Amino acid sequence: MPVFDPMPTYTASRMYREPKLFFGALVVESNPAVAHRMKRILGLLAPGRRVVLAPTCEEANAMLAALPFDLVFVDMQLYPIGDAAALIADIRAKLPRTQVIAMSDTDERGLVISAFASGATGYLVRDADDAEIAHTLRSLATGIALDPRVAGHLLAMLAETFAQSSADLQAQDDFSACRKLELRPRATAEGTRHDLPD
Repeated sequence: MPVFDPMPTYTASRMYREPKLFFGALVVESNPAVAHRMKRILGLLAPGRRVVLAPTCEEANAMLAALPFDLVFVDMQLYPIGDAAALIADIRAKLPRTQVIAMSDTDERGLVISAFASGATGYLVRDADDAEIAHTLRSLATGIALDPRVAGHLLAMLAETFAQSSADLQAQDDFSACRKLELRPRATAEGTRHDLPD
């Protein structure tokens, strides 16, 4: 079993030896500088693979209809707001085997929730440096690509959900216990009344 460094140094030669993470990638990103940065990183991680850029959802849909992609990156801050989530949901519905990685400038919780609720299989925060993004993307070979900060948010949300579920179950148990106490005297009183002779 290979042992990976927690944060290896990414030289170009090291990146070229990485396993092939995808055959065709589509980057849906409205900022040209960010889009070309992602294309460069992906080109180093998977040399020779097709990487296509699309600045809008309309162009992304046209590319998805024309070419096969097994990896799609979607900018969660596409305009108008909401288009990114709708695009992710549409891709996951039509191409369930395609991995969809959401991206944004920050790890803002609302964007993270929207992305995963729409079916995203990973999340990148673009303010990370190239080495951090490359390190996160390498995890596609064995699982999902998830920025550590986003992973922290997800764990916190799971903990909150678990705590709320436990509280709800406790409230239900308390309510059931109270109902039993209320019904028991009533049943006893009714039984005593029925037993009295006419």
